[in-house]
Amino acid sequence: MKLTAWLASPLLLVSISLTLPGCRNNDRQDTVIASVANPSHTYRATILLRQYYVDGKVDTSPTTYVLLDKDLGKADYGNGAEFKDSQVVMKPSQCGPLDVQWENDHLLRVICQKCGLALSAVGQHASGMDSIHIEYDGFPEMSSWETTAGSN
Repeated sequence: MKLTAWLASPLLLVSISLTLPGCRNNDRQDTVIASVANPSHTYRATILLRQYYVDGKVDTSPTTYVLLDKDLGKADYGNGAEFKDSQVVMKPSQCGPLDVQWENDHLLRVICQKCGLALSAVGQHASGMDSIHIEYDGFPEMSSWETTAGSN
């Protein structure tokens, strides 16, 4: 009888810990870098940095998300959440600092601040979403790891 109780306690503890959401390990860490609403507060642009954990350590190649949403007064992204209601403007990896700036209600600028990433290396990036036009400033002609054809 005592052996049964002794085995049941650890099994109960394991089953409870697996069902509690706060006890699960999250394999990524999200950090909101910037979040800015357009002048009429109808849209919000957010820069979110997503870092993954590999063997318990933060990966050295985070992914930067530039997201566009209807403005609800603040950026509301739970850690590790999928962006179901967001539109992904761009999603570069190995990118340095970016910024977002609204010129008016319908023009969003994504600004490279020595990000080291050529716009051609970003992959897909939107030129417009809904009624919002998107422009990109400050991106270099070549990414920082690329070399010119004649140099060694």
